[in-house]
Amino acid sequence: MKKLSLILAVLFSLSSLFSCVEDVKEKEIKKARSVGGTSEVLLITQNEDQWNGQMGQAVRDFFEQEQYGLPQPEKNFKVAHINTDAFNDMFKKHRNLIIAKIDRDIKNPLVETQKNWTSEPQFVIRITAPSEESWVRTFDSQKDGLKLIFDQNERERFQDFFRPTTDVKIVTQLKKKFGVSMNVPEGYFIGIDQDNFMWIRKETDVMSMAFMLYELPYKDTADLNPDNIIRVRDSIVKKYIPGPADGSYMTTDKEFITPVSMALPKFPAGYAIETRGLWNVVGDFMAGPFVSYSIVNPEHTKIITAEGWVYYPNKDKRDLLRQQESILYSLRFVK
Repeated sequence: MKKLSLILAVLFSLSSLFSCVEDVKEKEIKKARSVGGTSEVLLITQNEDQWNGQMGQAVRDFFEQEQYGLPQPEKNFKVAHINTDAFNDMFKKHRNLIIAKIDRDIKNPLVETQKNWTSEPQFVIRITAPSEESWVRTFDSQKDGLKLIFDQNERERFQDFFRPTTDVKIVTQLKKKFGVSMNVPEGYFIGIDQDNFMWIRKETDVMSMAFMLYELPYKDTADLNPDNIIRVRDSIVKKYIPGPADGSYMTTDKEFITPVSMALPKFPAGYAIETRGLWNVVGDFMAGPFVSYSIVNPEHTKIITAEGWVYYPNKDKRDLLRQQESILYSLRFVK
């Protein structure tokens, strides 16, 4: 009996030890939340000459291009800057980091990347080169992929913020109607729910944000043609989204900002066609940006389109549209 008690005591001690080790590991793995303004990239240079010269200019020229589909000019990202001697622990938690270094003693450029270095979500790219010209060439070879990662970081930041406030009633109705899950936060309400269409709205005194989802039969890949997507969109919003004046209705602008589409093979819900552009109202002066994703369901019998749009007259809309995009990226098919 004493022997059994001793064995149990040893096992209990080992169990407690392993539990402590797991707790330590969990604490070690857990990172601080990343910092930085919305749609902000932080460039670390060794001196002001690098920031004011061709290195800083290359980063600004790329990331501060105007975002397509917005009625007023707004940059994709804001590029902030500090020098290495100011790069303290706080700045090391920035969400989107580019660390630049010129080392005259090396022959070839070196590119190092790291995810969640000191915080999460975070992505860090370190580019070391023997000259400024070489650094710029190396950055140019990496910039497109880097932007995709920084865009993902921005979406993850919003998703983490919205996830605890998910509106269970709306999520349940989406599952019931379309067989999808989407983390719509509190503050929205269902404006229309009929046929194969749903309009989810958020209204304040100064702005309006909305989602719409609609489902149609899928025949073949021609249904995913960009022109067909816009044609279908126009027919849907004319039917369901009225303007403020009698006889007015929403449509897609095709003159001021032409809608553009691109394929997203790795969209979370499956292969998708993303469409960006400007909506306006026939018979009124309302307008704003939209982004939509058209996806064939896993049974390949229907196409579901999920779209978000913003109305915020005479104000910046980039960050609000990013919020809509991040919520749309949470869409998944469920059984």
